Amino acid sequence: MNLSVTQKLFLAGTICAISLEALAQPADPSAAREIAKIDGEYSNLSVAKGMPAASVEYFAEHGVAFAPGPVDGKKYWAGRTNFPGTLIWQPIFAFAAGAADLGYTTGIWELRKGNEPLSLAFGNYLTVWAKQRNGQWKIALDVGTENPQPSEPPPSLQLLPPDVTAGTQPQENSRRSLQKAERQFAEAAHAGIGKAILDYASDDIRVYREKSFPAVGLVAAKLMLNSEHGNVTFESGGSKMSRSGDLSYSYGNYSKEHGDVVEHGIYLMIWRADMNGDWKLAVNLQKKLPPTAKP
Repeated sequence: MNLSVTQKLFLAGTICAISLEALAQPADPSAAREIAKIDGEYSNLSVAKGMPAASVEYFAEHGVAFAPGPVDGKKYWAGRTNFPGTLIWQPIFAFAAGAADLGYTTGIWELRKGNEPLSLAFGNYLTVWAKQRNGQWKIALDVGTENPQPSEPPPSLQLLPPDVTAGTQPQENSRRSLQKAERQFAEAAHAGIGKAILDYASDDIRVYREKSFPAVGLVAAKLMLNSEHGNVTFESGGSKMSRSGDLSYSYGNYSKEHGDVVEHGIYLMIWRADMNGDWKLAVNLQKKLPPTAKP
């Protein structure tokens, strides 16, 4: 299609006007606040009725849990009758897409012995929330890692509003850009996972590994990943992108080769688009499976 100079100027002006209008709109964290509130209510129900009953209520149909590999969360929790203790948790971070159809929360969890104050284990969790057709938020995916007992109280809840310019591209353009970033990241990870994560990381990236406290931010991520040199291959089990094209997650199985040692595990990656439409890795979670478990 050949456009005249006048038409090109008009098109450029229109795009500029749309961008300026987006910039003028205040960032709205209300959807992030909503899922953080629902996350807290989920924890309260876990205390009141037990983790299995609470999870059956909050998981979406075909929402994903890990036991230890990916399973149907609602069916898994419906079949759990012997959960050992009382699980409580507290969200410390929440983000939702500009379309308010997809979001995630993360925070700290503690497993207690029944109603006693005795703590059995500690860790961090990540929950991906998807808005259903009836307008309710339900769990699309939930996963956690274990770590030592924290020596400090958890930080206050942080609500990150969506970037008002990140979701201005047509959805198909965002999808193609995301697929390109994921493809390039996978190629880089096959040469070295630590460097690949850092090369694609957002400034506030969160990296989760079993038996370790999460690394939050680039400086902490570099310290954690400096010793992570394996070549990783990812096998996707599923993914979803928000309608606004500014948030996406994927999960599945990974294998990591380092010398003669091969490690298998599960992963979750959350991508966010920045103001330029570039996709950045906001979350990388890799959890090694026990030697007897099948990916």
